[in-house]
Amino acid sequence: MTQKHTPLLLVLLTISILISACGSINPAKQVDMLKSYNYDVESISGLTIAGRSAQGLLEGNGTSLNMNALPGLALGILRKDLPLAAVVNMKVSNPTTNVTGINAFKYLIEIKGKPFFEGTVDRVVRLNQGESAVVPLSFNANLFGVVDENRGIEGLLSDLLTKEGQGAVVLKIKPSMALGGTNIFYPGYITIDNDLLKSLTKR
Repeated sequence: MTQKHTPLLLVLLTISILISACGSINPAKQVDMLKSYNYDVESISGLTIAGRSAQGLLEGNGTSLNMNALPGLALGILRKDLPLAAVVNMKVSNPTTNVTGINAFKYLIEIKGKPFFEGTVDRVVRLNQGESAVVPLSFNANLFGVVDENRGIEGLLSDLLTKEGQGAVVLKIKPSMALGGTNIFYPGYITIDNDLLKSLTKR
């Protein structure tokens, strides 16, 4: 009886192997599909510097710093501890006919070309064609880690918050997909917004 069932078991095993092989064909191509999604900054919320609203540091429709507000940051400046914090709400859309699940995101925020904050968010995003989802990316780090001695903290704040400083803050992400129970991240970072905090004045 065992011998009669052996050919059937072999057939089932072969089919299982073939199905498994088809599902893992060219994993590099599957990961590359992650770049086909659209990633956009939908909004930025809770933007603060040393716990104070960043909007309160601006005047003239965001064209210059409000120097009268800077004394409120004096203690943080003295201690060289000015945390910049916010939540970036990133919209992910699928314009393709492929359904590729994103399993997690690494994200990097650069200020004036220097790494400012790196984070990871474990959020499974699986979108059909035309669907979208919003993924919050939070950050909180000390601005003195990226301050330029030649321009000082006032110059950095001006570059970050006013319309005069172009491209000071850049957001990059590295999405991943699950293959064989492991998160495989897209090779290299994808630039989402190369003028991140200027988006605040547009929304």
